[in-house]
Amino acid sequence: MRMQKTIGLSLALLVASGAAMAKQARPGHHHPATSAKSRAAPTRAHHHTSTRLAHRSEHARHHAHARAAIRRHAAAHRRIAAEATGSTLPPPDRYISTVRPSGRLEIGKAAWYGGDFVGQRTASGEPLDTVHITAAHRTLPLYTKVLVTNLRNGRSVIATINDRGPVSHRLLIDLSPRAARELHMMQSGVARVSIEPVAVTQVAASTLAGR
Repeated sequence: MRMQKTIGLSLALLVASGAAMAKQARPGHHHPATSAKSRAAPTRAHHHTSTRLAHRSEHARHHAHARAAIRRHAAAHRRIAAEATGSTLPPPDRYISTVRPSGRLEIGKAAWYGGDFVGQRTASGEPLDTVHITAAHRTLPLYTKVLVTNLRNGRSVIATINDRGPVSHRLLIDLSPRAARELHMMQSGVARVSIEPVAVTQVAASTLAGR
């Protein structure tokens, strides 16, 4: 009786072991199915690669257009410069005027005179006009060249002393209408200026270039 129970238990163990081995041998049970996420990953990677390539291609097109535009602008500037140099600009002057101080610097107020005085004779015998840059001073010799600088705006002119004045001792110099216009003082009428006698000489441009 005991022998039969032992044999029955052994047979039961053999059957259970065979069923387990058969279950392990079935294909696909030890290899989990590929998830939807893992299947979709290659597709997204391919999309990202295509997007980067498209952006690079677009940037390359923009750079090419920019380089072409720069070349066109440079060519246009060269053409304009060549036309101006070849046809419209006059030849360079052979002589250049140089200015050097030749007297004492004075600072004071300047006014200008015109109106009814235009056309009247100055102390030099020349008529006052609105074309030439002239001035009136009490003591400087006639035909002295003076550098007049408007101290408010820094503008300067070289005027020729051809008259005597000013009448008011509060003024240092009287200027012609053209001189006042060059100094931008016609509206104000009076400006604080510096005047300095200068010697104007004319030298050859080649002499200055060789210094």
